[in-house]
Amino acid sequence: MRLIALFALICALGACRGRVHDVSDAFHWQTELPPGSTLHLRTSTGRIEVTPVQGTTASVVGSKRWQGRNDAIHFSWVRNGNDVWVCAMTGSGGRCGRDYRDSNGHGSWLDMFSLFKRRATHMEASLAVEIPRGVQIDAGSTTGEVEIHGTRAGVGAHTLNGAITIDGAAGPIEAHSINGAVEVEVDSLGPDDEINLKTVNGPVSAKIPPSTQGAVELATVNGSVETDFPLTASGEMSGHSVRGQIGSSSRGIRLKTVNGSVELLKSSGAPEGEGPVANGSPRR
Repeated sequence: MRLIALFALICALGACRGRVHDVSDAFHWQTELPPGSTLHLRTSTGRIEVTPVQGTTASVVGSKRWQGRNDAIHFSWVRNGNDVWVCAMTGSGGRCGRDYRDSNGHGSWLDMFSLFKRRATHMEASLAVEIPRGVQIDAGSTTGEVEIHGTRAGVGAHTLNGAITIDGAAGPIEAHSINGAVEVEVDSLGPDDEINLKTVNGPVSAKIPPSTQGAVELATVNGSVETDFPLTASGEMSGHSVRGQIGSSSRGIRLKTVNGSVELLKSSGAPEGEGPVANGSPRR
């Protein structure tokens, strides 16, 4: 009995997990996406990085990394009109699309004691994306960083565990994390484009064009609030919370966290209204 317990402990520490497999180009996908389309990206554990490209062809390269005998990671995509979903999934189940769902493929908790079951552990599936101008991006990971560079038609980004970085963007911005920093730099905004940034554990910062107008809400529980915009107070003004107005627009500019600092600063982007190719709120 002691021998079995010792063997199980050794396996738990990694001796039975097997070698690491790393495939950088496991999945290749591309299609034509006209302006006004939305590309939805989903992975349960892994990084998402988006960069701009000339033309109208969007492309995705999927990489995967796992430890163990079986490769339990697969990629899929679904198109519904101008909405396209590209998904990385682990296990034998899962669903790609608006109701994205992943499955780790394990049966019961007893699997951890099976020394002969062919299974993968420590799985990671990442997406590297090139997106045309005029296509909106909607990127979501459960555990992993999300980085989006130079998109011009609006961004939606969300993760539970990981930082979100958005730069060189135009259009409405929505970014939510739970454990991770949210950092955004916007070059230009249309008249009705809103900014909504939120996390629980981590700082939130946004750099937006100096000409931006809107209704501002900045809030933290444990941290400081800072802005270099001249605000007309319309509510609470304290070291942890600011509610005020820039100009006359009713557009929402909301930056919130629980544990971390909040910063709303002026950028050196294009004048407001010159940059976005398509307007509208980022969709999940």
